[in-house]
Amino acid sequence: MDSSVVFTRRIFDFFRQASKGRAGSKRPARILEAALFQRGQAHKRRREARQGLVVPPILIASITRRCNLDCRGCYSKALRPQGANGLAPELSDARFMELFREALDLGVGIILLAGGEPLLRRSLVEEASRLPGVLLPVFTNGTFVNEAFIELAADSSIVPVLSLEGDGTQTDGRRGSGIHATVHSAMDAMRDRGVIFGASVTLTSRNAPKVLSRDWLAALSETGISVLFLIEYVPAAAGTRQLVLTPEQKASLDDRSRFEGLPFPVVVLPGDEAAFGGCMAAGRGFIHLAADGRIEACPFAPFSDSEAGRASLRSALDSPLMRAIRERHGELTENSGGCALWDKAGWIGGLGSCANAKAAAAEAGSRPLHQTADAAL
Repeated sequence: MDSSVVFTRRIFDFFRQASKGRAGSKRPARILEAALFQRGQAHKRRREARQGLVVPPILIASITRRCNLDCRGCYSKALRPQGANGLAPELSDARFMELFREALDLGVGIILLAGGEPLLRRSLVEEASRLPGVLLPVFTNGTFVNEAFIELAADSSIVPVLSLEGDGTQTDGRRGSGIHATVHSAMDAMRDRGVIFGASVTLTSRNAPKVLSRDWLAALSETGISVLFLIEYVPAAAGTRQLVLTPEQKASLDDRSRFEGLPFPVVVLPGDEAAFGGCMAAGRGFIHLAADGRIEACPFAPFSDSEAGRASLRSALDSPLMRAIRERHGELTENSGGCALWDKAGWIGGLGSCANAKAAAAEAGSRPLHQTADAAL
């Protein structure tokens, strides 16, 4: 079976599992409708594939670079710092919506909204929530989850995913004083309203022992989450490689038996390259739409040679760089640092089939990074 089909089925198995056991809520029916919607989208992707265009099941859209928090080691700020020379303006709501509709026309089934803090663009999130059929996970720090947003999530296919770092000390240590309590308060309110929501944790060498413990996972189940995303730390910020999972911790994470019996599925990102025959970036499984309209192979690896914001998503998906990465995806096996592609500027520059590869790699490599390690992360 094609690896992209396996990838899609695995993602939706998670959400079908997440939709269970919420008596009295409209959300399970909506999530299952979104899963059925995938059949039509998969047909569209097969249609495009016959014409030579690879369309991913998932579009990750970082709709803003702005954030009200200053989390230590944030890869988004490290790779795309505000105020950097040459950083293009963010796309308008109208242009984002045009690209989202084009994505659905091409066969994308999930549009994942991220940032920065995506709820700083509340009007865009609200407009996207009216797109028919598509599932909309929204990765948020939780500080803007108010009653109005909870009502929006309850009546749409939005799945809020709130960020934690472990216990209160770990979350507040990275995200700021009081954030842990704010997130849990938002979770309580969503659980009481019958909203299906999730949690995400950036997994580092420092919080992995806590987060991967059965005690912490059992306590998390009491919040009422329906899905947990564990995101392996990618050392995009200079001087933070010590925060990468140790081989022993990676082996512990890969032992999925530790998640058996939990009332929610666990999704590990950036992904399991071995299970899918190589990296799923550049459109094999997902693609990243940056806030300025650039199409990048992956949120953790901002290599790009095209701008959907000025042209079209179709043309950006079929750019020389994206095609070259897909053609040699088998060379991108998982390395130390979670993401197989993020530190491959030399590999990108050596893709002979892509005339713009060296320029794309040089541009990504020249972007300023935070220069100090975050001792409290």
